[in-house]
Amino acid sequence: MNFDKKYGAAAAMVMLLSFVSTSYAAFDENLQGYTLDTILVEADATKDKFGNTITEQSYYRTGGDVKVITREEIEKRHYTDLTEAIKRIPGVTFQNPGYRGGEYGYEFYNNGVSINGDTRVIILVDGRRVDNAASTRISSRSTSGSKSTGVNLDQVTNMANVEKIEVIKGPGASVYGADALGGVINIITRKGGNDNVGSIDLATGSWDKHKYALSYSGSAGNDKSWHYFISANRDMSGDTKYKDGYTGTTGTLGGSKWKEDGVNLRIDKDFNEKQSLKIWYNFKQGKDGYPIATPSLRYWNQDDWQRIIFNAAIGQLDENNKLVGGKLSGDAKNPGYHNLYALDGAAYGSFSRFKNNDWDITYTFDKENGMESFVRIYDQNHRYAHRDKYKWNLATADDYKTLFPNGATNEQLQQWISENLAPFPGGDKDILKEWVAKTGGAASEPTSWREEKNRGIQLQYAKSVGVNDIIASITYDKAKNFSKSISNKDNSVTTSHVDRKTIRGYIQDKIHINDKWDITPAIRYSKYSSFETTNAAGRTQGKGDTHEITPVINTQYMFDDTSSMYLGWTRVFRPLRQGDYTTNDGVFKTPLLDEKGDAWTLGIRKDISDKTSLAVHYDWTKMSNAIATLPIWDDSKDEFSNTAVNAKEDKKSFNITADHRFDDHVMLSASYSHMKDEWKAKNGWILDPNWGYQNSSDINVAINSLRPQNHYSLNLSYENRKLYTGLLTNWYTGCSDYAFTNNRFLVLDWNLNYEITKDMTAYVVVTNLTNEAYETSYNSWNGVGSSAMPSRCVMVGMQYKF
Repeated sequence: MNFDKKYGAAAAMVMLLSFVSTSYAAFDENLQGYTLDTILVEADATKDKFGNTITEQSYYRTGGDVKVITREEIEKRHYTDLTEAIKRIPGVTFQNPGYRGGEYGYEFYNNGVSINGDTRVIILVDGRRVDNAASTRISSRSTSGSKSTGVNLDQVTNMANVEKIEVIKGPGASVYGADALGGVINIITRKGGNDNVGSIDLATGSWDKHKYALSYSGSAGNDKSWHYFISANRDMSGDTKYKDGYTGTTGTLGGSKWKEDGVNLRIDKDFNEKQSLKIWYNFKQGKDGYPIATPSLRYWNQDDWQRIIFNAAIGQLDENNKLVGGKLSGDAKNPGYHNLYALDGAAYGSFSRFKNNDWDITYTFDKENGMESFVRIYDQNHRYAHRDKYKWNLATADDYKTLFPNGATNEQLQQWISENLAPFPGGDKDILKEWVAKTGGAASEPTSWREEKNRGIQLQYAKSVGVNDIIASITYDKAKNFSKSISNKDNSVTTSHVDRKTIRGYIQDKIHINDKWDITPAIRYSKYSSFETTNAAGRTQGKGDTHEITPVINTQYMFDDTSSMYLGWTRVFRPLRQGDYTTNDGVFKTPLLDEKGDAWTLGIRKDISDKTSLAVHYDWTKMSNAIATLPIWDDSKDEFSNTAVNAKEDKKSFNITADHRFDDHVMLSASYSHMKDEWKAKNGWILDPNWGYQNSSDINVAINSLRPQNHYSLNLSYENRKLYTGLLTNWYTGCSDYAFTNNRFLVLDWNLNYEITKDMTAYVVVTNLTNEAYETSYNSWNGVGSSAMPSRCVMVGMQYKF
C-alpha cells in the first residue's frame, strides 16, 4: 500500500468515527478543569480561541500539534514514569525493554524516545533545557545510535513532581532550540496551592514492583503569598518478565531489578500579581541493573548455549570437533549471540548508578498578557557510573588446540566446555554461583564515573505593544563533562573534563493581526564554543566552534468558532558532537558539517459538532546536511564502503486525531500516525543502489524498516462519580520482518480508579493487558527480538489524601 493510500484509509476511518455522533471533545484528556499557577481554570477556559490548550508555557507557541497531559490524568491513570505517560500520544514511541539502567554512552542500552520517528527531541523542565552540551550520556556521536540531546527521560524527575507534560511535535516552539527537530517534551513542575494538602500513594504488583510516594503542599503567611510543594518517592522492581516473539513463551530478564529514590522541593513567593520568586530543587538517584538484551528463548537451552559461547569465545569446529575457524560474533554469524549477555546481568549483577542534583531560581519581575519577564539561574550536577562484569572462558583457543589437535569426541568436548567455559545461566544455579566465585565474584562498585555539570543564566523580557506580544531572551550556559577514575595503585582520583559554552538568543513577536489571525515571526541565534579538554597533560582546544542564525515563522488562523489552522516554517541547526570530531570522518576523510535543513508544519482543527473534534497534522523536513552512515562508492577499494557523511534527508510525518464524547461519562480518542524517510548521498557520491540494511543499528538511517510504519491508537475512558477507568490501545503495523518478530503488534493498557471515600482512592493498573510479545526497536548486532518489551504487569495501589 503506498503512502497516499494509507493516508486516505486512515482519514476515512477517523472521519467515520467523527460523524457517528455529536459531542464536545477536547484534544487533551481530563480538561474539565485544572490548576494554572495556583489558579483553578474552569473547563471553558482551558483552551484559547484557536483550540490550543493553555498552560504556563503556552505563550511561546503559535499553533502546532501540542498534547498536554494534566495532573488530573496522571493521578487517574497512575502513570509511574514519564515514558508511560507520553506513550498514549500519537506519533510518540520509546525504547524501554523492561529495565531502567544503561551503559553510559550507548543509546541502545538506555531509554530513548522519538516523536514522529525522529530522536532529535528536546527535554525541558519549566521551559528550561536540561541537556548538557558536553555530554556523551547517550551516544557520543551523531553518526550512529540516537541523535537525541542525551537525556534519559525517566531520570529527569519523579512523577509526583509533575503538574503537566507538554508534548510539542516538530519545531513548533522554536524558543526551545533550533535542534528540536523531532519535537519538545516540556515537564511543568507542581506549585503549592492555597490549601495545605498531603498525599500518600502506595502500590505493589508484578515482579516485586513497589511504589512509595509522599507529597505535601500548601501556603504560608497571612496573605498566603508563600507557596510550597515537597515530595519524596521510592520506586523499585525485581527482575522484569518479557514475552518472546518467536516462541510465545514468557521469560525472566535476569539482572533487570532496580531501585530509584527522589526528593523535590519548590518554594514560591508571590509578591504581587506581576512579581514572584521560584526556588526549585530536584534530587533523584538510582541503582539499576542492566542486562543489555532480552535473551532469545528459542536458543535458551544447554546445547545452544554451549554452541554460542564456544563459537564466541574459542572458535569454529568441524564435524570432528577440530578447531578450524575463528570466533563468531554478532547475531547474524552466531545466532543467539546476545544470550551471552545474561552473564552480565543475571550472573554477575552488572548495574549502573546515577545521581541528579538540580536547582533553579527564577525571579519574575513582570507579567503581561500571559507572558513573563524573568531572570533565572540554574545548576545541574549529574553523576553516572556503571559496572559491567562478565567472564566467558578460563581457557583459550590455543589451549583447546594443544589438548585436541586432531579433534575431540563429543564427551571430551562436553567435559572441556564444562571446565573452561561459563555455564548456562538458565541451568544449575549452584554451578553458576561457583563459576562467578572462581572468576572474581559479582560486579563491585564502579571505579570510574562521569560527572556532568551545567550552569547557566537566562534573562527574558516580554512586552505587549499594541497588537504585538514581544518576547526576547538570552541564555548563557557553561557545560562540563568530567571523566574520573580511581587508581589501583594508591586510590587517588585522576580526572579530565571537557568544556563547552553556549549562548542562545531569541526574539519573537506574536502579532495579533485581527481577532482571527496571529502571525509570529522569530529569529534565533545559537553560538557553541569549541570543545576544550583539560587533563593531566594540560588544556587543549578541540573543534566545535560554530554559530548560526535561524529564522522562524508560525501563524494560525481561525475560520470560525469551530475550526482553525496553523502553518509554520523553521530553519534547523544542530551542531556536531564531540565524538564526531574525534572519530574517523569516513573513508573519504571528509570533515562532517553541522546538521542543517528546513522544516514545515501544517495543521487543521475542526469541531465537527459540540461533541466531536478532528485534528490533522503534517510536517515535512528537508535536511541538506543530515549526518548518516551510508554505503558510498570508494574508488580506492573498488567497492561500496560504509562511511559517515553529510547526506540529504527528506522526512515526512502525518498525524490525524479524532476526539468524541458520547455523553457525560464516555470519551473516545482515535489517532493514526505515519512517518517516512528518504536518504540521498550528496556531492556527487554514488549510493549503493542495492543497499538495504547495512549499519542498520542506526535507526536514523534505515528508519523506515527499523520502526513500525503505521501507528493506530484508541484511548477510551469512562467516568461516573467515584469510578474512572481507561483503556489504551496501541496497534503497530507495517513492521519489517528483518527487524521485528512480527509485522504487527496490538498492545493494551488498562486502569481502574475508584474513590472509596473523599480522601481514599483504590486503583489497579495493568500494562500489556493481553501479554503481547512486541518490540519497539532493533539492533543488528544483537538481532531481532533482543529488545523485547515487558510482558503483562499488574499494579494494585491505594492513595490517601490528608
